[in-house]
Amino acid sequence: MIRIALIDDDLSMRKAISRLLRAHGYACLAYESGEVALADPELLRMDCLVVDIQLGGINGIELCERVRALGSRIPHIVITARVDANFPEYPSLTHDSILLIKPFDESDLIESIELSLASRFQ
Repeated sequence: MIRIALIDDDLSMRKAISRLLRAHGYACLAYESGEVALADPELLRMDCLVVDIQLGGINGIELCERVRALGSRIPHIVITARVDANFPEYPSLTHDSILLIKPFDESDLIESIELSLASRFQ
């Protein structure tokens, strides 16, 4: 089974996205912060990460950078409600990042995950 890690500090978003992922046949581990996610050894065994940029503590971009620094190439989808062009983290998104702006269609998230997984397993 494909395993997705969801990192979002908004409980309602975690619940909604977790339900969506499970309804599409994915296993989902949900974390309320980057620190909690990084403390779990299971994080590096995930097939894909769905990460909110604005988290309490370390932000989603830093979380992805730390995962990469650990030697992992887990694909990731970065989600945010903030569309400010001056937001400093956007330029640090890597070429293999997918950015979704909240609110996004459920189908956009599922398509993004499928695209990320397809590139990982090629």
